[in-house]
Amino acid sequence: MAAPSSTHSTSLLYELVDEAYTFAVAIHRWAAALLAELDLTEPLADALWHLDSADGPVSMRHLASLLRCDPSNVTFLADRLEQRGLVQRHTNPSDRRVKLIALTPAGARLRSHLLRDAAKSPLSRLSQEDQRRLRDLLAKTRSAAESASPRTRSKG
Repeated sequence: MAAPSSTHSTSLLYELVDEAYTFAVAIHRWAAALLAELDLTEPLADALWHLDSADGPVSMRHLASLLRCDPSNVTFLADRLEQRGLVQRHTNPSDRRVKLIALTPAGARLRSHLLRDAAKSPLSRLSQEDQRRLRDLLAKTRSAAESASPRTRSKG
């Protein structure tokens, strides 16, 4: 069996990137419509997504690590969420230097709505087997995607 030609590999990779880009645009539009309906920005929704009443309060620093952002950004997000009555912050009783954040009942309801609507995403049209396969493929490529830049700069 002959090895695939470079042209075939390039063509396949082009098709893959094209499909990924097209899907990214479609899912972004779907998410933007959902977030507009819920009156949430993407960063606020991301914070709500990572807060779960069942897990109890989490430290602001831990939330920053989940969101992959600086703790000062979490302070800004917490301010906005707190103004809307969706979260409460308090000091950790065992370490007063640590600020904890937790959903309020209104925040838990909005998060439930977000999760319920996420289950209606375009991905829900895939079979469970296809969903598992896609999840595994995305997980496999995530670290490479996070560390890759669109262009590799050459020193010269």
